[in-house]
Amino acid sequence: MNQRDRGSQLPPLPKPYEFVPMPDGRIPLDAPAGHHRYHSERYSGTLSGQIIAHSPVHVASGLLEQSGDRKYPLVKAHFRTQGRLAIPATSLKGCIRSIAEAISRSSVQVTRAHEIDRNYLPGRSPEKLDIAQCIFGALGYQGMVRFSDALLPANVQSVIIPSPQLFRPRPESTDTYFDGRRPYGRKFYMHGILAKGDLPLEACPIKSIFDLRMEFENVSAGELGLVLTALGQSEQPDQLRFYPKLGGAKPACLGTIAITNLRLVGFSGTTAHTDFDPQPQPLEVAPLLAAARSEKLILNEQLGKLAEVLRWPREDRNCPDRSY
Repeated sequence: MNQRDRGSQLPPLPKPYEFVPMPDGRIPLDAPAGHHRYHSERYSGTLSGQIIAHSPVHVASGLLEQSGDRKYPLVKAHFRTQGRLAIPATSLKGCIRSIAEAISRSSVQVTRAHEIDRNYLPGRSPEKLDIAQCIFGALGYQGMVRFSDALLPANVQSVIIPSPQLFRPRPESTDTYFDGRRPYGRKFYMHGILAKGDLPLEACPIKSIFDLRMEFENVSAGELGLVLTALGQSEQPDQLRFYPKLGGAKPACLGTIAITNLRLVGFSGTTAHTDFDPQPQPLEVAPLLAAARSEKLILNEQLGKLAEVLRWPREDRNCPDRSY
């Protein structure tokens, strides 16, 4: 009898996730800044920093590979770029975008629900976008931020993590996710003590340090502040607001990361095109975070709930190793 069969005969464990509630009312839509010209009050530049793994990180490559381990000769391989372990840019963007959507007045981008309240649906034109679409992009509109693959140093070796076999989401179980036509909220998995099972995953070990790089273009101070908030930054120096989760096996508590040591440099739209040899200027994090609040881009209730869900450490909870 395998682990999943045994789990099905036991009472279900508590859910490893919670919902960040949706805001009331219609999602505001506006014309994006666009790429056709640089606005004097907007910024373009780069953000760099480090991603530190606080639990093993696994982003599947889609391949099974031989491991050389006698106990686990075949493993689900981790993503690589140029032969090096990495977090793909798409995973980073998806992780940060989902947080930004949860803490702002943003529409529900991906859903299989046919009866969702129309207030939460995205606009149908690239000329009318919500705040997350303006920053991260939408169908027919390229976003204002671009992540690069986050690479590990070449000398860091992967580890094999025996993870529980996970159950697929059940979108057809509408009572789990909806109160009538209103969604309970956006689902985020909590951190906790790593669960063990019999599915071998190749993963980046705890304390792995990835290089983070993001380019931004034509964003307002508030929009950049929203992205920084979604990265877990707070107004308190050396203090993170929360710890994001990315990659696979999040219910089993893989994928806990901290984003630290951020450095931003950029130009204003005016400087980039009026100075003969413009030099990028450092941008301070705190004023950008304050701008996101003053522009009313951040929802305090949702941010507080998300910070509660994604707080770390969580030595008070064990992640489920069977059905929940």
